[in-house]
Amino acid sequence: MTPPPDAGLGPFASLAEKLQEITEALAATSTMREVIEIVLTPAVEALGAVAGIVLLVYHTDQQMKIAGSQGYEDVTLTVWQEGPIEDHVLISDILRMKEALYFEHVGALKEAYPDLESRTGALAAVANAVLPMFLDDRPFGIIVLDFTEPHSFTPAERRFLRILSAQCAVALGRAEATVLLEVRVEERTRQLEEQTQRMEEQRAAQEAFVAFTEAVGSQTDLHTLVRQAITVLQSRFPGASIVYYEERDALWKGQVWSDDLRPELVVVISAGLPSDTPLFAEALRTQAPVFTDAWDAQREGVASSEEYGAAAMYPLLIDGELRRLLSIGLRNTRTWSEADRALLRSVGRSLDLALERTETARQLALQNAELQAHTRALEAFAELTRDLALNTDSLLLIRRAQEAVMPMLSEGAALYYELEREVWRNRVQHGNFHSPELQAAVDAGLPYAGTASLLIPWTTGQPYFQDVYDQDSDQLASVAGHVSATATLPLRVEGKLTGVLAFALLKRRTWSSVDRVVLETTVRSLELALDRAEYARQKEAQQFAVLEARSQAEQAAQETEWQRTQAETMQRLAHHDTLTGLLNRAGLSASLAQAVSAGSPFALFYLDLDSFKTVNDTLGHDAGDELLIQITAVLRREIRGAARERDQALARIGGDEFTVMVDGVLNEGQSAAIALRIRSALDQPFRVADQDVFMTASVGITLFPADGQTPEDLLKNADLAMYQIKRESKNGWRHYVPGMSQEAHAHLLLTSGLKGALSHDEFRLHYQPQIDLASGEVRCLEALLRWFPAGGEVVSPERFIPEAEASGLIVPIGQWVLDTACAQLAVWRKSGFPNLRVTVNVSPVQLARPEFVETVQSALNLAGLEASALELELTERGMLADLPAVQEQFRALRALGVQIALDDFGAGESNLGRLFQLPFDVLKLDRKLIATLDEQQEARRFLHALQVFASSLDLEVVAEGIETPGQLEVVRELGYHRGQGYLLGRPAARWPPPDADQRQEVDH
Repeated sequence: MTPPPDAGLGPFASLAEKLQEITEALAATSTMREVIEIVLTPAVEALGAVAGIVLLVYHTDQQMKIAGSQGYEDVTLTVWQEGPIEDHVLISDILRMKEALYFEHVGALKEAYPDLESRTGALAAVANAVLPMFLDDRPFGIIVLDFTEPHSFTPAERRFLRILSAQCAVALGRAEATVLLEVRVEERTRQLEEQTQRMEEQRAAQEAFVAFTEAVGSQTDLHTLVRQAITVLQSRFPGASIVYYEERDALWKGQVWSDDLRPELVVVISAGLPSDTPLFAEALRTQAPVFTDAWDAQREGVASSEEYGAAAMYPLLIDGELRRLLSIGLRNTRTWSEADRALLRSVGRSLDLALERTETARQLALQNAELQAHTRALEAFAELTRDLALNTDSLLLIRRAQEAVMPMLSEGAALYYELEREVWRNRVQHGNFHSPELQAAVDAGLPYAGTASLLIPWTTGQPYFQDVYDQDSDQLASVAGHVSATATLPLRVEGKLTGVLAFALLKRRTWSSVDRVVLETTVRSLELALDRAEYARQKEAQQFAVLEARSQAEQAAQETEWQRTQAETMQRLAHHDTLTGLLNRAGLSASLAQAVSAGSPFALFYLDLDSFKTVNDTLGHDAGDELLIQITAVLRREIRGAARERDQALARIGGDEFTVMVDGVLNEGQSAAIALRIRSALDQPFRVADQDVFMTASVGITLFPADGQTPEDLLKNADLAMYQIKRESKNGWRHYVPGMSQEAHAHLLLTSGLKGALSHDEFRLHYQPQIDLASGEVRCLEALLRWFPAGGEVVSPERFIPEAEASGLIVPIGQWVLDTACAQLAVWRKSGFPNLRVTVNVSPVQLARPEFVETVQSALNLAGLEASALELELTERGMLADLPAVQEQFRALRALGVQIALDDFGAGESNLGRLFQLPFDVLKLDRKLIATLDEQQEARRFLHALQVFASSLDLEVVAEGIETPGQLEVVRELGYHRGQGYLLGRPAARWPPPDADQRQEVDH
């Protein structure tokens, strides 16, 4: 007879069953509280105890703390209390011995530990079981059971309690580990969220900075620049208000502000704020950005600004002077983050640079205008003095001076006053006051002391200009109210004051520096003429020639000195590049001319930086300028020992074009060595915009006198050699050979023809079918561009596509191809081919354009097609120079729904890694791979491996160049999706073509 399952357990059977229940319950616990609740109740019930308690060890401070209890009244004080382990001798002994202690009769516990009751102030139970809990030799705590009656612990009970305490320790350890894991996960999650937020803030700041620097790249209008800065800041700080201030009449007045300002605040900023306003005062004191958290309108002294939580002020310095301020107020926050501060500083710096550029341009324009005005005044007065030898009438000279000046000013009158017995008498007048009353007052004479506009220049000897004429100071308010502006200048003859030349204008005018130059130059010239006239009247005819010569010499000397100074400045500006300080194209031409005249042999190196445009497009024009400055320093160091004079040997003649002229180079071997030195010098990382940028150059070389006898020929031929190496490989050099001119001429004719090809309707699209190899149906048609020049032979795409890309004409041509192909597909779909698709080849130049995705969308919209009807084919050639930008374009195209194919895969440039980096839909094998099926036995296995690889990436595979039935059979067996080639259909201008061989389906 088979014994029952528990027969061998004897007295332990019922306890074992209880243990089983406890074990199952513990498996579902996840917290310490759940573990203790599950353990205590069964233990108390199984052994008939009246109460039980669990104390856990906290290792951080070596304390015992109660984790749970059962059977004790809330007010009952027990000997099992919380506190330091070392203060509880019994618990310390149990944890040290790692053994349970059993006290079975009255007084047994007190006998073993006499001071326990006195220390705790409580009475011990009659009997007790105290069990240690250990996990991996680490003390975890104790379990205590109290009995009100003596209790003899049987071996089965002791075994039960020992197992129970061990299982409880394991469960508590698991719960503790779960809690620790959750804490770590929460902490790591918080760290990742903070890191992500910081990265997003930094990215937003960088993007806003790039957007603003691109926007102000060529703008010079001050207020336009400020409005662009406001637009950028509001895009980053939604709900922010921005104000641009200038100091006017000792107040800072708002000149440009964002549209969201409330009318009452506009009134405040327009009226102006004093310099002691706290935010203004701090910015003026430190001349650095000031950020204010927790904005308080009353404290800050800016009325009607209570709605803002934080504010900042950015001082705009021009030539080291603080002339303008840019403020921003934030509504949605009361604190400035570091990222927001960085963004404001970046935009402020860009605006500072733009304002500096604007001020420089304005100063140059002003200097030029002053020079022209001075020249006009001299030319006009030359007419006055031409016949001076025959005319010594000083008043006539003054009148002619007035006649020369007034056309340069606005409507009004020019007068010449002389003082006569405390009365100002008008001696000569040109022009009309249009007021009989004012004319009568002037003709009657004006009082000496009561006419301030004449008295001031007479007594000070300096010109006196009034932008707003003060009639009261001249006691003419009743008759001169229509006079707007005046200028009065003292006139001397032989160094002695003789009168005052006055100009009264009827229209409002602010006297500019140009106006002042014109009038002061006229007066100086007039004084010289009057000196000569006076001298002529006093001296004999023979002495007049001496005075004339001296006067002319003095004037010529003054004019020569002035013109020399101006010429030196203009010469420097005319012959040097403002960014790098190098010679510009004009300066290079002059240096080449001198070198050619000297007749000594020299070499001219023409450098064009490769892919410099990518730096400007991705990092911004400021980064591009910094890169050019660094490259200039490298080139200067490299040619220091080779060039005769450093400042004349190196020039920048274009955006990314440099020339180097080196004396004493006799042959191509010497020039090649120098070119190698230049290339080696550029083979280093350039640090711009916090990134390492690598740059190469294409170099063309000419030798004098072998490659040209004039500066123009030498520069032109070096340019031709440079373009030759740029077309071939870049990052190298070529010496000029005569045949390059004819080749360049051919390229020029080709490019010239391309410019008119679109407008003359010389392009056509031919379509070649791509066949579904499983069904034999035409899946899509590839649009192929053909050029039929008027009156000429057909030009192959291999010839004109590279020229179109180099000249940029590929952009409008590519747009025409997209529009035409989509429009034709729409016609076919309406004609009974609803599922037909079209593929269009895209140049890397098109893909690099930021508006490319918009042009694709436009073509689809015009044709009324969904995006899935279009497939774009791209090659790796030149496409991956800027991988992040290409990835962004791919994401936009995929979001649009357009299919993207990698064309000519296997043509020599293939990079399998690109298939992981870019989301292609279709892999189009180069025709050379298919051709190997007839030539190489290993070709089939290689193409099978490609198919397996493409399938693992979910790429559809197109076999291009199928020309034999054997090739068609193999690609079908290998499971390729689509096929294309002359066997399946030739390119044709019409589809379906009338030729019977151009079938819509291909037999299996």
